Amino acid sequence: MSPLIRRVADVDASIALTAAVVFVIVVVNSFLVARGGSVYGFKLWADYIARPDIIGTMALTALVTVAYLIWQRSGRPRG
Repeated sequence: MSPLIRRVADVDASIALTAAVVFVIVVVNSFLVARGGSVYGFKLWADYIARPDIIGTMALTALVTVAYLIWQRSGRPRG
């Protein structure tokens, strides 16, 4: 696998992990409120995760993190 594909896979994996963590938080939280439930929690998560600003924020965070790790591993100047 080429390095570029590997980096894209890293970004995709971090976006998926972030979405999964948000899913767990929202669904567990929906059980704790009076009108909650798993279906309500899933619908709330699906509406939230489909927002373009949320997807953009997750993607930007993942890209910056991967770029920083690449820079750090490539022998950044030691100060």
